[in-house]
Amino acid sequence: MWCSMKYLMAGLVLAFSGFSSEFMQMTPVGDQCIPVSVELSGCREASDALDQLEFDIDFSGILETADREDGYAHARCVLSGRSGNFILSVDVEGAEGEMLLKKEYSGTSWESLIHRFADEFVYLLSGEQGIASTRVAYISRSNGVYSLSVQSLDTRAPQVVITDNEVITTPAWSPDGEDIAFTSYRNGLGDLYLYSFENSSARRVVSGGLNTSPAWTPDSRFIAFTRSISGNSDIHRFDTALESIQRLTARGSIETSASFSPTGQQMILTSDRVGYPQLYIMDSEGGTAERAGFAHGYCDSPSWSPAGDRIAYCARADGNFHIFVMNVDGTDIRQVTSEGSLNEDPVWSPTGGHLAFSSDRDGVRSIYLLELNKLTVYRLSSGRESYCATWSPVTIQGGTQ
Repeated sequence: MWCSMKYLMAGLVLAFSGFSSEFMQMTPVGDQCIPVSVELSGCREASDALDQLEFDIDFSGILETADREDGYAHARCVLSGRSGNFILSVDVEGAEGEMLLKKEYSGTSWESLIHRFADEFVYLLSGEQGIASTRVAYISRSNGVYSLSVQSLDTRAPQVVITDNEVITTPAWSPDGEDIAFTSYRNGLGDLYLYSFENSSARRVVSGGLNTSPAWTPDSRFIAFTRSISGNSDIHRFDTALESIQRLTARGSIETSASFSPTGQQMILTSDRVGYPQLYIMDSEGGTAERAGFAHGYCDSPSWSPAGDRIAYCARADGNFHIFVMNVDGTDIRQVTSEGSLNEDPVWSPTGGHLAFSSDRDGVRSIYLLELNKLTVYRLSSGRESYCATWSPVTIQGGTQ
């Protein structure tokens, strides 16, 4: 991430007046959603559970709640049990009264049961994966204490997995769900660590110099990261199996914030090789990099979409930092945030229909989720300053739901 450079570069960016400050806004397309109706009764948590189910449906970007007579399907749900032992019974009927799904879910939290059903409901009617059961990890800071927190897409308190008086930053969730890579300054300079959900512990894997902004290959084998030694920053790659390091760039410019394509064969990164930070695409083994667009005088924090067709990134526009989405070839640039002055570090949901990012739009930097179909924004974190989000895969191997 370019955080430490962002404000130092502000004056330089203002000097470039040849870049366009007008971009196409994302257009909501909610009429493409599948209308469904739901009802939920049962124990004392039923009212909250219904609210959560309606949120999961509407935030999916695929289904939307509607009146029963207008719905493609109707879900009749009954929640029973008590804290630590819940059962959710579900009957889903089609518009003609045909039974589409009859199932019972059981677990320790009603929120998890609602998420599981919502995702199955999405898949049942669309054939696409839902994101209700996924989680988002991020860094929080309060009174000089840094935390790596993991939060479900509901009102439950986040699970704090790491707390430290020294800086921790730039977490990245592995595609297999087993680890989160992050940078810690507890030994002076920034070292790269892996937090294991299976072992509930973190271990240092890279030290020497400043090592930050990890990014995983889709197979979870390699981690690209930015290593700074003697004031120069380049992209390196760590092999988690062999625990070896390979240098991928060797320039006098700053190279940082790598993100792999879904095939793992290419990466997009930020470089100031032309005098200001721009996005470049290069082979994942290194080599020549091609510039990915010319629309901005300052852009950073690229994130390659799971489908491989789009790039999300942060750029300066009219004096503020906002989130943009463009095609991989740099065309069809769309500005997807307009509030606040500092919107940064976008990351895709594992299904590609949502973005997580940090923003100061409500006065304190917090984590927000953006559903791209309707442009619905949901504030995930609250209270403490929060930033540097990373989204779990659809299938979570570690942690507590």
